[in-house]
Amino acid sequence: MNEGKKGTIFIIIAYVLWGLFPFYWAQLSHVSSIEIIAYRILFSFILCLIYLIYKKELSVFDIFKNFKSTLRFIFISLLLFINWFTFIYAVTNNMVIDAGMGYYLNPIISILLGILFLKEKLGKLQIAAFTLAVLGIVYYIVSMGVIPYITLILGTTFGVYGLFKKKTTLSGMHSMSIETALLTPIALIILFVVSKNSDISLFIGDIKTITFIVFAGFITLTPLVLFAEATKRIPLTRVGFLQLIAPTMMLITGLVMGEDFSFNRIISLSFIWVALIIYSISIMKGDDNDRKNNKRLSTNSRKS
Repeated sequence: MNEGKKGTIFIIIAYVLWGLFPFYWAQLSHVSSIEIIAYRILFSFILCLIYLIYKKELSVFDIFKNFKSTLRFIFISLLLFINWFTFIYAVTNNMVIDAGMGYYLNPIISILLGILFLKEKLGKLQIAAFTLAVLGIVYYIVSMGVIPYITLILGTTFGVYGLFKKKTTLSGMHSMSIETALLTPIALIILFVVSKNSDISLFIGDIKTITFIVFAGFITLTPLVLFAEATKRIPLTRVGFLQLIAPTMMLITGLVMGEDFSFNRIISLSFIWVALIIYSISIMKGDDNDRKNNKRLSTNSRKS
């Protein structure tokens, strides 16, 4: 199996997992959003540390000796923190559909970033698909009548996060080790502050709550590592279009969880789903620009 196919499989699995996440985090709706974020960071870092010790790869932290690299990863980590907090806030406040719409916006941002910064190109069918997706998102924002801040924050932060992940040469696990290491002090501060005002759920929760908290690291890391590995193997434009899988599943999840689904959202999603179908057709036909993007990606990988 070639790297492009591997990357496509990785990204699809990651998006399916993300689409199912609301069911998981909803089990912790009685825990504050900021506390959940702290657990996600802390247990993700513990898992990464165990992996690095087992593989004898702790030297990955030598990257902190490079000031430029450290600054880059601080920025990436902050994007991840903002994205995680916004998503958990949305899920625990019955805004799963708004979160889903945020991840519909992300493909547009990913595609634009791929074109602007990575010199990726779209074929005719892909341009048509991109145009329809833009129209769907614009219609949604206008029909809302207010600025959908959850949608905008989630779409923008993860789009830029994907661009920076694509530019790093580190493996998915190594990259996540650095990101969670940088965020762990913040997680510990959060838990310290929370403990000053009330008991933290990890110590006073029932068996179910504690179990879901402890496994937060594994649940968090799995799709992120797959995402990081995929972005190194396929064009950012493909990463963007395939991401439509996750929010579609989130919308279905939101409906199952009892959230309202307006007619305006149906119209908006009709544009987006048709866009995904058209893009899928372009991939199956073997679009020339898609092949060129893959070739450019392979060349850049060999140089790095």
